[in-house]
Amino acid sequence: MNSKNSSIAKEVAFGFLPVKKSERTFGFWDLLFIQVGIGLSSIFILTGGYIGTLLNAKEAIAVILLGNAIPILLYMPISVFFARYGVDTFIGFRSALGYLGTNITYVLFTLMTLGFIALFCFMTGKSAIQVSEMIGIQNSLASVGIGAPFFAIASFFIAAFIAYKGPSAIKGLNWIGVPAILMLLIGLLIALFYKEGLSNLFALQPSAPYESKAESVAVALELSVGLGFSWLFYIGQYSRLAKNEKVAFSGGFWSYGVLVNVAAILGALSAIVVGSLEPTEWMLAIGGVSGGLIGLILLMVGNISASVFLIYSQAISFKTIFPRQKWGTAIAASLPAVILMITPAFYDAYSTFIAFVSYILAVLGGIVVTDFFFVKKQSVSVRYLYDQYGMYKYWKGINPSAFISLVVGTACYWLLYNPFTMDTSIAFLYMTAGLPTFFVSSVSYYMFAKYVFSFEADRYQAKTVNTEQAQKPVSL
Repeated sequence: MNSKNSSIAKEVAFGFLPVKKSERTFGFWDLLFIQVGIGLSSIFILTGGYIGTLLNAKEAIAVILLGNAIPILLYMPISVFFARYGVDTFIGFRSALGYLGTNITYVLFTLMTLGFIALFCFMTGKSAIQVSEMIGIQNSLASVGIGAPFFAIASFFIAAFIAYKGPSAIKGLNWIGVPAILMLLIGLLIALFYKEGLSNLFALQPSAPYESKAESVAVALELSVGLGFSWLFYIGQYSRLAKNEKVAFSGGFWSYGVLVNVAAILGALSAIVVGSLEPTEWMLAIGGVSGGLIGLILLMVGNISASVFLIYSQAISFKTIFPRQKWGTAIAASLPAVILMITPAFYDAYSTFIAFVSYILAVLGGIVVTDFFFVKKQSVSVRYLYDQYGMYKYWKGINPSAFISLVVGTACYWLLYNPFTMDTSIAFLYMTAGLPTFFVSSVSYYMFAKYVFSFEADRYQAKTVNTEQAQKPVSL
């Protein structure tokens, strides 16, 4: 077996099996830096841009910090589960959702990841056509309709090739991609304050607010809440490597909940200054020709790096769910993202996509947090997480309490907010949709798990927590 396949097989096994206490090496600063590096992405910049078209600077900063931090504060306690037992997200979720239920959830994770990959790649494509125009290319490749999809798809295959090469190639790229995003953010920050000044920046008004201030604030808050909820699937990947539970929670909250907001805030300020939510337009308007060209190149490099991370994470998760499939097949599982890159339609519908993320992960967040802390009272069997015929099988592999709560949470969200038509209820203007959905799903799950179904898994009480003994060789 060559070194690439060996390193991939080792990482798949490492992601699938419980991590021993001796292997958990991440302290607070380790966890903080790696998660901030991953979190400082163009998705935060784009979300901030949307918010900046709705609110002024002071309002945008408050909404971004509040809207992103609250959902993370609500579901980050589940990091304790992954840190305690050393298991990954899609292993740990089996205790609440069941074996089949978790596999279905993996499909949702895949759809979400494909959407983010498409957004990253299409932004790369739009950056590429801007660069093409700046260097004098005037053919069809410099148009949004043809050039952006072409360069987006090309960037996807570049990212997929790097992801296919395995961990060593990805680690090498990270030394380029993460600094690129950091340099871009620092450059934007310096250019904004140098060009506008603090007082003028805070005096500017948004370019496309709703007629009602309350609706502008509520929609912007929902976008920020959706961004906060979007991290739920990724918590287990790094929390299981934390040295202790306190480190897992604090490192996750301060990285995903606080520090990564700098990208969204800079996006909002840029959108307010330029009057556009499009990051590729900010570079030229704020940085001028030379600064804009550098900014666009850094944006492209950062987006390709983020695409590599997502494709690789998707492939690793695919291998843990379908361990007998080849690595090439796992990488190819991200190919449907190309369909979303053919036209700008999906990219332009970003706010709708984030609303769907908020809806799905608000429901799941309420379920898994309530299951671990209030139903199972932090008592989970690692052995049965790996036994598809054990007590986490529930009913035909699905926990009916979770399924019913999904239906109830869905009804709650869509009664408050329709992300397709952007129709809102009166209640949405006061409490948005994602946060109420989290609590409704949580209460629903508790009632059904405790008083209606009450499976053996819901009454299980572990005598000890010992992942060293629980870890057994698993054939991959």
